[in-house]
Amino acid sequence: MEAVRTRSYAKWRLASLVGIHVLFIAHFIHWKLKGRTLAPLEFNEVLYTIHQGIVTAGFILMALVMVATLVFGRFFCSWGCHILALQDAAGWLMDKLRIKRQPIRSRTLIWVPIGVMFYLFIWPQILQLSQGGGTEAMHTVAAGGSRWSSFMTDDLWRNLPPPGVAVLTFFICGFLIVYLLGSRGFCFQACPYGALFGIADQLAPGRIVLAKDCSQCGLCTKACTSDILVHRELAMHGMVTNPRCLKDLDCITVCPENAVQYGFRKPPLFRKGHPMGAYGGRFGFSLGEDLFMLGSFVIGMFVYRGLYDAVPFLLAVALALCTSYLLVLGARLVRQGSLQVRGMVLKIDRRLRPAGLGFAGVVLMLMLLVIHSAYVQYHTQVGRRLFTHIAEGTRDAVSIDRAIGHYTSALNVGLLKPTDREQELAGLYLMRGDKSGAAHLLTGIVADHPEHIEARYRLGVIAQERGDAPYAMVQWQAALEEGQMRTGGHDHELLLRCAVELGAAHEAAGQYKKALGAYQLGSELLPEEAELFVRSGAVESRLGMDDRAIEHYEAALRMGQNTAMVHNNLGALYMRNGDNERAFLHFQRLAEVVPNDARVHRTLAVLNGRLGRVDQAREELLLAVRLDPSDQRSAMALASLNGAAVANEQPRP
Repeated sequence: MEAVRTRSYAKWRLASLVGIHVLFIAHFIHWKLKGRTLAPLEFNEVLYTIHQGIVTAGFILMALVMVATLVFGRFFCSWGCHILALQDAAGWLMDKLRIKRQPIRSRTLIWVPIGVMFYLFIWPQILQLSQGGGTEAMHTVAAGGSRWSSFMTDDLWRNLPPPGVAVLTFFICGFLIVYLLGSRGFCFQACPYGALFGIADQLAPGRIVLAKDCSQCGLCTKACTSDILVHRELAMHGMVTNPRCLKDLDCITVCPENAVQYGFRKPPLFRKGHPMGAYGGRFGFSLGEDLFMLGSFVIGMFVYRGLYDAVPFLLAVALALCTSYLLVLGARLVRQGSLQVRGMVLKIDRRLRPAGLGFAGVVLMLMLLVIHSAYVQYHTQVGRRLFTHIAEGTRDAVSIDRAIGHYTSALNVGLLKPTDREQELAGLYLMRGDKSGAAHLLTGIVADHPEHIEARYRLGVIAQERGDAPYAMVQWQAALEEGQMRTGGHDHELLLRCAVELGAAHEAAGQYKKALGAYQLGSELLPEEAELFVRSGAVESRLGMDDRAIEHYEAALRMGQNTAMVHNNLGALYMRNGDNERAFLHFQRLAEVVPNDARVHRTLAVLNGRLGRVDQAREELLLAVRLDPSDQRSAMALASLNGAAVANEQPRP
């Protein structure tokens, strides 16, 4: 009898998943220490490639994983996904605590990942083509400012939820889904990336295969945490064809006959009769219950997605799934005479047990929460739609009042008050002329979020319009010192305006050194903004700091600020410092920008004269007189130059 080899891949898989999390931590530490790091290797970044054509590090990772999946099968989910690691850890903990869990088998929810994948990746392309637009060309974006960069970023958390929402996501997508929907419930009932990998797996030759005859003991099926009838598929097809197979290799480990192996076979998609992951007759719900869950899921998605500006898309999917399942159990509790869930007897002989009363209370609270959230979402979404139309130019008083009414209803009733919605409501108050109402909202935002740039900028503008310059300057200064820019928003532009407005206010008060400090602080935060260098140069020139002024003006030129004012000021500074050659070059460029300005040509004449180029000086003066015959200075200079030339031509005695 052949000896049985003892094999275990669990430790290797655990080491792989732990290693992934170690890399996450190292990536985060590098960002905190250096301020800039590699862009997130996160699959959600793929959406920016799909929607905007921006090639991201996450897209490249996704492409590599897809290519590997097409060859080796669906390995990444079990060996490299942090969400699956979370679900496996939750399952292990529940087993230790003897908390029962089991997979659900729904004929409708099984298609949710495909639907989510279609909505995220395919529908935007169809919508764009139907509206006459083409697909975005693939391109990369360099890091800088508020732009969504491809490979390097100073905002590692740019596509991730706030820490509190992240913890809630881990709890819902890990523990709650595992308890309600079974091990890896998120992978098989929600994950759009899992759907993509599942499709690619059907084209992959890498499979779990039957290497020789086996006794059909069923240990491989028992070990499978993906709810696959492994022994049945091996008997029918000689390999596992189900796209839910994550290749964690546990079935290979437990086979006492070494009959189950990993190998290469003809891909399932090209074989006749492969099951494509169907449960057959193993569904756990009636058709009516399945349709009810599907309807509840769709409604839940509209209710949860973006709720309070805090619920990201995939968390909304998870919440909607859990809600639809709990509502079905609640319906069963009402209709059936007896009900047992996860080993808990909720109802027997048409009488609720204590656990049943508690569960009924949970379902009732869930229904009230969904209704309340739907009310908040309705007013929020209608308000946002109106706000968008108003921002695009439809600023009639009726629309503004309606938008204010919807936002007010959502904020007054909601459990949370999203900062962006309060900011938009403040903007609506300003459009209506209610500066007091806007200031009240903005003050509240600043109190709760001192780093909010837009709120501080708007508060400063309102204070300045009221004549309270000191309060305006305090707000703009605080925005520069405490403000935190968010990727993809307008914070970059608003921070620039804070620096400009603060500096201008100091200049108006005659505080030139403070004005210079404001512009320089802005330049440190926004080193690519040439306007701040120009303004710094102007103040430094006024303060007699010619070398520093020249340095800043030259920097602005290198950054593309090729304006008449920059060339004029640089030329004047070089003239003041006796560098006539460089001064001439800048006034020459200035003449190209404003060729009909007589004063520029008169200055060029002066510089040509200083450089000994008399003929060129005469030509510039002639042009200046022709452009502005009333310019006495040019006329006198030309006459003087001609008189000197005549005197030089007189014969000497």
